[in-house]
Amino acid sequence: MKKTFVIDTNVLLHDPQALFRFEDNDLVIPMTVIEELDRFKKELSETGRNARQFSRIIDGLRVKAKLIEGVKLETGGNLRVDLYTEEHMKGLPPELRTDQGDNRILAVALDVKSRSDTPVVFVTKDINLRIKADVLGLTAEDYESDKVSLDELYSGTAEVQLSRDDIDLFYDQGFLPLEKEFLSN
Repeated sequence: MKKTFVIDTNVLLHDPQALFRFEDNDLVIPMTVIEELDRFKKELSETGRNARQFSRIIDGLRVKAKLIEGVKLETGGNLRVDLYTEEHMKGLPPELRTDQGDNRILAVALDVKSRSDTPVVFVTKDINLRIKADVLGLTAEDYESDKVSLDELYSGTAEVQLSRDDIDLFYDQGFLPLEKEFLSN
């Protein structure tokens, strides 16, 4: 089932290629995220590099279509940049109506959810923001592109079934040419 993902700033600072990791689903980036990314561009750190790289990516997409209307991604989904309005803030409880970036992003995510025909998922690496989103009735997930299953890691060993002739050849030559390619250990 197709979904709409609302992406937080820290996801793009972590992985500027994140836009292309959501398969054929739709993506929404609140304008507040673009504003926050702009503050990191001058840093000489990896965060700054990632902010600059994302800016180049979105600028390239901007050439294809108006970001506010939506741009078709190579993955099959669409990317749209949504503007925050003060009307959005009214959808938040009073304690979250302060004019902070996180609250504006949550307000946009709630607005997207209210207008969407598909399930909406808010994606952030910020634990407290996921908690706030959950309390507001938004489905919230961590962005986990950097997590690797231990089962997928190469153990450094492989089991190979050999014939008796192959074993004899190994003892005669001291090596055995194998058909399959193995990683060096």
